[in-house]
Amino acid sequence: MVKKNIAWDGISFEISSKFEVSGIDKKFIQLDNGEHPCIEIRWYDSGKSYKEQNYFRQLAKKIETSSGIKIESSVLPSSWKKPLERFNSTAFYWQSDLSTGRGVMFYCQKSAKVMLIQFIGKAGDELEDAAISIFNSIKFYNTEEFTPWRIYDMEATLPASYKLDSFEFKPGRFKICLCDDTESISLYRISPADTILKDRSLGNFSKEFFKNEIAKLNLRIAELEFGEGATCMFGQEKKPSTAKITMSKLSSKHRPFGRIEARYTKEANRIQAVLINSRTSIPESRMQNIFENYSIVR
Repeated sequence: MVKKNIAWDGISFEISSKFEVSGIDKKFIQLDNGEHPCIEIRWYDSGKSYKEQNYFRQLAKKIETSSGIKIESSVLPSSWKKPLERFNSTAFYWQSDLSTGRGVMFYCQKSAKVMLIQFIGKAGDELEDAAISIFNSIKFYNTEEFTPWRIYDMEATLPASYKLDSFEFKPGRFKICLCDDTESISLYRISPADTILKDRSLGNFSKEFFKNEIAKLNLRIAELEFGEGATCMFGQEKKPSTAKITMSKLSSKHRPFGRIEARYTKEANRIQAVLINSRTSIPESRMQNIFENYSIVR
């Protein structure tokens, strides 16, 4: 069985390549088996104290209120016990007029996280294999130095201090924005590049795509063309005004320093771009470091 790794908002797991992400939000992933949604994964901060029964009742009530489905606790399936032995786990099941499902809520003490995973539809080998794969491979990263991001065909690794701020997954246009107290990093993936760049250069496309950011940050372009693609970079020739720098010291919302870089490679037929907004001056090596850890998965 060919597996793939999915990493999103502080967690990662492995699952059969047959499953595709069909729903996504902060601390939430929905997976589809090619016919219908069949797995939902949610995770929560547990807070300073964790009491299993109290937390389960709260989650069950929340689900019942939002969906009308009553959640009941059950015995943990024997095949789940070993892969979940490192966690404090509570199994559950539910049934409605249209479907049925089962799942598990478990607590990771080291990361202070609670995860709820439910498998929708009749139990079978496909869902059982998916469950075991997820349980064996699930990992939390909030206590690690770096956090991986692997979603659809985007893959990146960034310091754990950068948290998910916003995202957008539209046909041909993906964007993930991550922030810490000083800096925001926006990762873009745009396709199909050969069609987009058929009658214009990467620089002209980038000027239009980032026109608002270029105007706001007062950026200037440097463009490079080469045999297998192109690169264009936008940087600040002049330092932001004293007023803007002063405001950035008073509020994290003001980030007057900025850089943009876009890259096109024919092999991937994608345009990758990175936008950095910062409260402080951005070293020239910063963008290179991000691109070394940001790639397109083929």
